[in-house]
Amino acid sequence: MLRRIRELQAAEPAAGHVTEQHLISKVLLKRFAAPSGPHQGLICPFRLEYPQAKARLLGPDGCAKVDNFVAWASASVERLWKETEDRLPDALAAMDAGTLFDSAGHASVIRSAIALHFARSKAAQVIHARVWAETVEQGRRRWLTENRQLLAYWFYREKGLYPAGDEALGIFADELMGLSLSLADSGALWRERIESLYLNARAMTGFAGLEILTPAGDGEFLIGDVPALTVRAGHLGVGVLGGVALAEAGSVFLPLDPRHVAALGRADTVIHLAPDQVTEVNALQLRGAIDYVYLRPGSLLMDTVRSFADLRKKNSGTAAA
Repeated sequence: MLRRIRELQAAEPAAGHVTEQHLISKVLLKRFAAPSGPHQGLICPFRLEYPQAKARLLGPDGCAKVDNFVAWASASVERLWKETEDRLPDALAAMDAGTLFDSAGHASVIRSAIALHFARSKAAQVIHARVWAETVEQGRRRWLTENRQLLAYWFYREKGLYPAGDEALGIFADELMGLSLSLADSGALWRERIESLYLNARAMTGFAGLEILTPAGDGEFLIGDVPALTVRAGHLGVGVLGGVALAEAGSVFLPLDPRHVAALGRADTVIHLAPDQVTEVNALQLRGAIDYVYLRPGSLLMDTVRSFADLRKKNSGTAAA
């Protein structure tokens, strides 16, 4: 990890920071925009915290964007995403034409897009922050218990006097962990972690079957701000925040547009979904979203989204009380 951070630090240009970073690829967002009419090219971002608010339509440039999501060595990670995103339009065009599975390369790009959106997500960042906080606390606790005598010995060698109790030892333990703490504060640890997460996810999903799900009738899909969601049979939680790690997932779902969802499965195939199955896929996106879902302006899903957001707000208020 430290070796990779040093490599990134040496290679990153001084003026290369990218401030505005999209969590959902713009090529996917554009496919959720109105194709024609007065709202052509616009998307409806729905903020789940405000169920009754009137949504303000935006173009793809204004949706699913976070400032400094990767705050350190961001230019190089944007180039990493670009390797997949530049190839995504051709793969999606092949899907539209019904020839996606004629080329192993096109299907591979869709799998890489699933891995990309799994890693580049608020959910992954939340899990990283939680794990890091637990790691720091456990490390500090070990210094003050199991390795207490060693810590006191090093304190004496460094300071030339004996530590005056737990407070002094605790401060010294923080000094010993100073490099790791500074790397975390700068964002370097998260930068290395998100790259590692993406590469591991791409390796894990590379040999899975690719299912393209499409409504048999007039149904349509929406997309949430945590779009690549892991699921496991018999488990109520959705995504990594719901307790489903990628290695334990039965599948991973990623909406590609209002008529297509990519899912990992046993074989490369197109599956036509009944209305209740379309509803279930949309429910996954709603349950996995943190702040926003995005849908086509005028979508018939608006009432469903508003009802879900209203119920979620009431439930969160009851839990807080």
